[in-house]
Amino acid sequence: MANTAWFLEGYLGDTKLMRRIRLTDFPFRIGRQEGLPLRLDTSGVSRNHAEFRIASDEGLTLCDLGSTNGTYVNRQRLTGEIVVHNGDILHFADQEFRLVAVAQEPEIDSNQTQIGINTLPEKLPQGARQFQQMLLANAVGTAFQPIFDKQERIVAYELLGRGAFPGLPTTPYSLFQIAESLDLEVSFSDLLRRRAVELAARLDPNGYYFFNIHPREAEQPDQLLARMTDMRRDFPDLRLVLEIHEAAVTSGPVIRRIRDHLRSLNIQLAYDDFGAGQARLIELTEVPPDYVKFDMALVRDIDTAPEAKRRMLILFQELLHDMGITSLAEGVETAAEAEVLRGIGVDLYQGFLFGKPNTNLDIKL
Repeated sequence: MANTAWFLEGYLGDTKLMRRIRLTDFPFRIGRQEGLPLRLDTSGVSRNHAEFRIASDEGLTLCDLGSTNGTYVNRQRLTGEIVVHNGDILHFADQEFRLVAVAQEPEIDSNQTQIGINTLPEKLPQGARQFQQMLLANAVGTAFQPIFDKQERIVAYELLGRGAFPGLPTTPYSLFQIAESLDLEVSFSDLLRRRAVELAARLDPNGYYFFNIHPREAEQPDQLLARMTDMRRDFPDLRLVLEIHEAAVTSGPVIRRIRDHLRSLNIQLAYDDFGAGQARLIELTEVPPDYVKFDMALVRDIDTAPEAKRRMLILFQELLHDMGITSLAEGVETAAEAEVLRGIGVDLYQGFLFGKPNTNLDIKL
């Protein structure tokens, strides 16, 4: 405790910049009254709202001082006093903060109560402490979504990470929001991938699997390639395809280096969500991958889409065919969409029409 510095992180006032406030001189009181260590000048906060106290062995306690609009710990209203921990999300009325404990000393930042605040802001994702516990416990799962060829035969599966920790969402989008707020998105992505590949190898050691990376991993190619090398060493027989989001394909030399290293490991490369934003045709032609996955925004309602949209997809497909790149349509949900895509010449298909992600599979390819 003596070597721990405690801080509150949050957005004060109308600023869009996060501030970090050091908790010192305990008891540390928070409220609207002039002269308090942390004065929150908003009508929702009581004059003397809450205070932090030293707990001899357990760190800090937080006590509500009879405030009108309440003090909340991880979105549960506080009654009395409670021990608080690193990563807890705290609300003083509608003012939101995260409690942070660090082992070193960073920088120090330095009349009527409004009734009826019923909702809490959500700038800081709840569940930060549980998320860190989830990482320590490796408490994640995997869903398998089948990939089909034109004859509707399963040829591969995409590995989709899922959360598996009490009190946290299971969907990767929500979990990555928390991870990014904690600067842990690369660690979380690596955990999801490792657990997914381990499970896939147990189900079918010779299976064919697509897997994703977080866009930030492409910004750290040395670390990414080291992880790919380790994965190939541990699972030498799996047929693997690494998917890189279109937004991460921003540097030709970096992507070429990643592709060439993957080929040396017998891991294929896919450009994911192609067409979701600006289709990067320069990188596509200069560093061609093995697969291009058409984003569902291109695929959705293609049977009723304007001729210009359909023609654009045809041009993309013709280019990929000429380059020897396999195309894959994501998000196929209707038979009419699938019929048009087959007519265009798309090679592979993925979506709810063919099969939803499943966490309970007996896979053999």
